[in-house]
Amino acid sequence: MKTSNISTLALVNATRETRVNLQIKLAAAQKESATGRHADVGLSLGYLTQRTVSLRQDLDRLNTFKDTNTVSSSRLELTQTTLEGLGEAAQGFLQTLMAARAARTSDGVAVADAKAKITSFTAAMNTAVNGAHIFSGVNTDVKPVADYFEQPTSAARTAMGDAFLTEFGVAQSQAGVETITGADMSSFLDNAFADLFNDANWTTTWSSASDQNISNRISNNERIETSTNANADPFRRIASVYTMIGDIGLEELSDEAYYAVVDKAIGELGQAIGDLTQLRAGLGTSQERIKAANDRTDIQVTLMTQHITALEGVDPYEATANVNALLTQIETAYALTARLQNLSLVNFI
Repeated sequence: MKTSNISTLALVNATRETRVNLQIKLAAAQKESATGRHADVGLSLGYLTQRTVSLRQDLDRLNTFKDTNTVSSSRLELTQTTLEGLGEAAQGFLQTLMAARAARTSDGVAVADAKAKITSFTAAMNTAVNGAHIFSGVNTDVKPVADYFEQPTSAARTAMGDAFLTEFGVAQSQAGVETITGADMSSFLDNAFADLFNDANWTTTWSSASDQNISNRISNNERIETSTNANADPFRRIASVYTMIGDIGLEELSDEAYYAVVDKAIGELGQAIGDLTQLRAGLGTSQERIKAANDRTDIQVTLMTQHITALEGVDPYEATANVNALLTQIETAYALTARLQNLSLVNFI
């Protein structure tokens, strides 16, 4: 019969290996206690790992939708605020026009107000957040509307002066404008002046915005537009009214031409305010759809999180108890090792 040698060193080495294994288990148990999920999900779940990986991918996609929806909602909210300001400004200017229509002595006030409104309109159209212009369509890095009164003279103002000169043979500020008849002025406003704000001329002299609005996927199967652009009809109408009153030489015109301009401006501005309301309603619909999509996403996130927790989660009480048990075993192992190291044959000789 063969016997194995037994020594203090062999016993100490055996307990050392036990301590290492216990420390590895303790690290895993402490991780489970802290995170509430298996330390090694793949090892614990086996073939079910594929299911939890798929669920986490779906959960990440839903959270991405929520993040992009937050950005879209912020952009829409700022757009609505800006449009509300434009609408209030236009409504206020409509009152100015009504006063100018009732008494021509108010023409100077109307002209000054129109010039100020062009400046504020341009500033509103060029609103940007973190360098992204909200009325540029997909061209968010481009300022959408040029300053009408910039120096040197803007392309829009040059086009206006050229059209007036071609139509009447005199510039807005020159003598002779007082001879323009109401019929001639109406013809100019309906044709040459209106052409300054058609699609081709507007995008050449006024706007650098894209006609294509920003669109976002707000859920797995839903994509919507989440912006507008400076080329929309209400913006062109508003700009035409402010230009008409502010830069047509209103104060020098005959009464017939004067009332032709004011009446045209009142009609155009009323239409612009109505179109602006419709535009805001469309954006409001987008806001509601985003809110509804977020509500659905929240429900899906909750359900997926529950499924993931059911697969990956551990009992927190069991995890804590496991940590305490392992700590007790490690302390016992250390105590045993200390006693073994104190064993010596010298003590028994």
